[in-house]
Amino acid sequence: MVTAADPLTALLLTERLSDLELSAQQVAFDDMVEQSQSGRFDAVIAVPPLSLLDYTEGRWHEALVDVDQGLALAVLATPRVPVRAIAGVRPAGGGLALLDSTTPPSLWTVIASIRFAMTGRHTIDSAFTAYGEQKVLGGFSPAERLVYELLACGYSNRAIAEQLFLSERTVETHVRQIFMRLGLSEDASTNRRVLAARLALDGTAQVSSNRSR
Repeated sequence: MVTAADPLTALLLTERLSDLELSAQQVAFDDMVEQSQSGRFDAVIAVPPLSLLDYTEGRWHEALVDVDQGLALAVLATPRVPVRAIAGVRPAGGGLALLDSTTPPSLWTVIASIRFAMTGRHTIDSAFTAYGEQKVLGGFSPAERLVYELLACGYSNRAIAEQLFLSERTVETHVRQIFMRLGLSEDASTNRRVLAARLALDGTAQVSSNRSR
């Protein structure tokens, strides 16, 4: 099964696999999870959107996590998108391959990765370790974690400052650092606070501190 944010990408990848006499079928994103549970496929190749905003608002993380655990899952993505988090919730036996799409792997590499994943093992490109673990999954200081938790709950900078007995300027500094660690660049069309909150609430960004336990 091949699913991509860009239907043309899915079509071209499906055709290339078919040219190699491999059975492949293009499936729309909205049908990916259901079709993965149909018993008709051995593997899923997914190509998420390049934009963190599209990945988050499109609920790609949730869908990839819900792909049938008995299938091999190969994800071709940019390291800026936090697909590394999938490995943490995909159990032993649920084969996974995370491939860096910014340096496009050959079709043979994709096929080899799928076959390896079909044995129940994980293959994770080093690019996802560099971006995912440090920028998205963790790396927050204790103070940043406290600020991030309140931000995720909808607190304004002023309210966070009052809760933590900090100056508002200090909170602003922490918030900028949090955005940087998450790879959220300043963009007039993007509400970074909403995106950051979404990443925290769905578990993609691990920010739980002792304060909330």
